[in-house]
Amino acid sequence: MRKRSFFTGFVFVIFIGLFLTGCASGNYIFDKSIPKENLSVLKLPLALSVVKFDDKDVKWQPGFGYYTDSTTTAATVKIPSGEHTLIVNYYIQKRNGQFTETTTAKGIEVKYDFQPGITYKLSSHMVGYNKIAVIVEKY
Repeated sequence: MRKRSFFTGFVFVIFIGLFLTGCASGNYIFDKSIPKENLSVLKLPLALSVVKFDDKDVKWQPGFGYYTDSTTTAATVKIPSGEHTLIVNYYIQKRNGQFTETTTAKGIEVKYDFQPGITYKLSSHMVGYNKIAVIVEKY
């Protein structure tokens, strides 16, 4: 009887872990009608979320919780190739002993000409004391 309860509990824990992993990361397709050869791939780190693509509201969020860095890829978005404007929000929390440091920035505008079939990655860097730069780079 105990072996069965342990096995059932183990399977349940694995299922919940896989479910939460799927919820914590996102894979998005902006427009499913666009042929694959006309798409670019955009990878988002944990610290960045895209809230606007050109003039359309979107919600491309990479996850939730405490983020320890701004480079770990957590979400992938397939977008049409070409020149686009993204509006990006930045959010990161770091724990340092008993203190938690939170840094946020909203409405960062990023313009870029995405080429078809190429994967790009957004990354963020602190500029000065309190400014965030968002960079698009080939992955």
